[in-house]
Amino acid sequence: MTSLCLRGPMLHPRLLVLIRPSGVLQLGWDPESARQLAIPGVDSDTLRRFLDLLDGLRTHPQIIWRATELGLTARRASDLLATLDDAGLLVHPDTPAGQVRRIRVHGLGPLSDALTAGLHRLGLRPQRSRGARLDLRPRPDLVLLTDTLQPDPRLTDQLLREQIPHLPVHMRDGAGVVGPLVLPGETGCLRCADLLRADYDPEWPRVAAQLLGRVGHGSPPAIEATAALALRELESIIACSARRRPAVLHAQLELDPGSYRLRIRHRPPHERCLCRRIRTDQGAQV
Repeated sequence: MTSLCLRGPMLHPRLLVLIRPSGVLQLGWDPESARQLAIPGVDSDTLRRFLDLLDGLRTHPQIIWRATELGLTARRASDLLATLDDAGLLVHPDTPAGQVRRIRVHGLGPLSDALTAGLHRLGLRPQRSRGARLDLRPRPDLVLLTDTLQPDPRLTDQLLREQIPHLPVHMRDGAGVVGPLVLPGETGCLRCADLLRADYDPEWPRVAAQLLGRVGHGSPPAIEATAALALRELESIIACSARRRPAVLHAQLELDPGSYRLRIRHRPPHERCLCRRIRTDQGAQV
């Protein structure tokens, strides 16, 4: 993410604009994802100057106006913007209705510290808390349940009742676990995940009870890698982009630092859980 206050589309700052020997522009230098940009009838110098307009400081109409001064027609400039946008190469101003700005990091441990520091680098100022109950004033847009191996049911019930999205992030046997993202009334919840595991392991509820209040252990590199994975998902959640939905939606990410393997486990709503009735039945016991 960038801390720049955008007024219009910006060429993604991760991309380098390079010139090939043939004169064709190349966006990025990854052997698989780099793109060559060539428009019939438009020389590379004009294209480069057009890309320079995509700095986020100009609105869409201003970009089109300046493009006509470079010799491009308004139609061609609009088509070029659409091509770049369809390829996922543009960053757009935030949509106010989709903003996630008030985040609470709930937990005490190395992951809560790493995530708080990372959110600060993203330009956010998360609140911190711990314990079995939450003071929801001011009301957060998202709560990160960090470090504890098994969140307290009183806490998750409170978040469900108040319809506050939440995302668990913890260590399990040295591996990092992120998700699933719980959107009360729309997705499965953490109890759904427990019910699913109990379907395969009937003794799981008694085992899970022993995890309450305990903090997972991981090596410093594993902690940092798990926090980085969670922060990448938070970027997607904050952006609310239809182009890239969070991977933790209906899923749990498991990062094994030893094998460098990332596993995705599907976490659907469970038929015996009442969590999806929240929107229509606030009196339901969740």
